[in-house]
Amino acid sequence: MYHPPSLRRGWGAPSHSDTSSVSSKRPNEVIDLVSSDESSDEIDTNFKRRCTSASEPTTTPPLGSPTRFHSVEVPIKAPYAVVPKTLHAISQRQQFEEHLKALKGPKVTVVNEVDDSSPSTTFQFVRNSIHGDGVEQATEEVMIGCTCYKDNGRNIGCEYLYCNCLDESALDANGKRVFPYGAGKKDTGCLRNFYLESRHHIYECNRNCSCESNCKNRKVQHGRQIPLEIFKTKNRGWGEFIDTYRGEIITRDEADERQEKRSADEANYFMSFDKFCVPEAITKSEYLRDFPDKVQEHQNKVANREWEIEFKDGEEMWLNPDYVPYQYVCDGMHIGGPTRFMNHSCDPNCRLFTVSYNHYDRDLYDLAFFTLEEIPAGTELTFDYKDEDDRSIITDERARLQKERDG
Repeated sequence: MYHPPSLRRGWGAPSHSDTSSVSSKRPNEVIDLVSSDESSDEIDTNFKRRCTSASEPTTTPPLGSPTRFHSVEVPIKAPYAVVPKTLHAISQRQQFEEHLKALKGPKVTVVNEVDDSSPSTTFQFVRNSIHGDGVEQATEEVMIGCTCYKDNGRNIGCEYLYCNCLDESALDANGKRVFPYGAGKKDTGCLRNFYLESRHHIYECNRNCSCESNCKNRKVQHGRQIPLEIFKTKNRGWGEFIDTYRGEIITRDEADERQEKRSADEANYFMSFDKFCVPEAITKSEYLRDFPDKVQEHQNKVANREWEIEFKDGEEMWLNPDYVPYQYVCDGMHIGGPTRFMNHSCDPNCRLFTVSYNHYDRDLYDLAFFTLEEIPAGTELTFDYKDEDDRSIITDERARLQKERDG
């Protein structure tokens, strides 16, 4: 069973205690990932910038709606900013900022008030993930589009009576299929609570649909709509779309080879496309219920050391006879987007969701971050690496606890 290590953050060597993060802006402080209506100007050599004010909006936005803030001109003065002491550091930072220009959408900027180091210039920002050898994606010819009228639903696209893009969506408590995003005055474009609380897979309309680009069932495909900023740290709108996790998409075998070549303390940024795979292990009770005629087969595998008994919530986990492994892994170590710099939190304000445009391709889809709560300016954006739905992400802490349990 392949377990990628925990995601690591940082500009320098993996052993360095400082890390990079992303958040929303605050006045007179370091900026993380930005929640703002206006883009931030790039940091110039004099280290002056526009920053987003944390002043309260004119009216308090309701839960479930994007948070919006005003912008003000704020000069950066010592001891707030730490000016790089070497031309080399300045040059590296300028190169990093040039790489950021490759991204679409509002600007992504970088700030370091901790020391005179600069981000790694070897990291390549990309607009879309890069497919490696052996990665096969279904073509657009096999995409089935809906036949909704363009002017349906107050001219915002698809409606329930017509849209077959909902055919495979999850059923709510009333047995109905619902669009993932709100379309009202208070929640336009925000992920509905039904999805936020359940982690159901999201199906958006695609290029073969008859609806237009302004359809309410198109969100992630339009890309990031808010400005972000990567900042360096010493230690470490409710349902609003942030950005996707991108990188180099490789096969499972290639991921295994890369894992073997990397040292134990080297940073890794693996995420597996395992949303639709059949789990490798099921509980003993499930096994006895579904495969009573295969108990001896399981016992033979244990006796031959082909399967090691593990426990989850106090119950034995047995090898699933119907196990279907995932095919691909997204490696964001050298190639990716701004979300690669998001940190872990046991109490996160963002979460990772899976989004498809092609119902017939279950091996590849987008990995999209949405906010779980209203996020005021100045709040670092985080997600939980240990999220149970992200089974492939194993943190150092989880690995340590598992090792202690196994003796």
